[in-house]
Amino acid sequence: AVVSTQSTGELPQEMSALAALEDLNMSHNKLTEIPETVYSMSAICSLILSNNQISKVEPSKLIGLSSLVCLDLENNNIGRLPPELSLIPNLRTLLVMGNSFKIPRADVLARGSTEVIAWLKNKVPL
Repeated sequence: AVVSTQSTGELPQEMSALAALEDLNMSHNKLTEIPETVYSMSAICSLILSNNQISKVEPSKLIGLSSLVCLDLENNNIGRLPPELSLIPNLRTLLVMGNSFKIPRADVLARGSTEVIAWLKNKVPL
């Protein structure tokens, strides 16, 4: 499903009823955070949130999305990339270029999702 939130920057609460939804594209909206409704969509495999204004990511909530394979957060305002993103159980594709964080460096990002996820795993506090 492609969703436009241009007027409000929020996802309608009714979207949480779409429990079987697997692909959600909310790119090019005015989102400043990942909408709470998303965290109840347990079947989500692909979550596209690129080209928004998201400034922080809460991995503790994303970890609950056990079907999530692809997370696209490119071109947002994320100031810190939390290492705990690497703990999302089935995550294989993590796209994060075009954000304001400095670590990991661009050379790590350029190597692709597998390298970025591995780099983050090495940074998770024990």
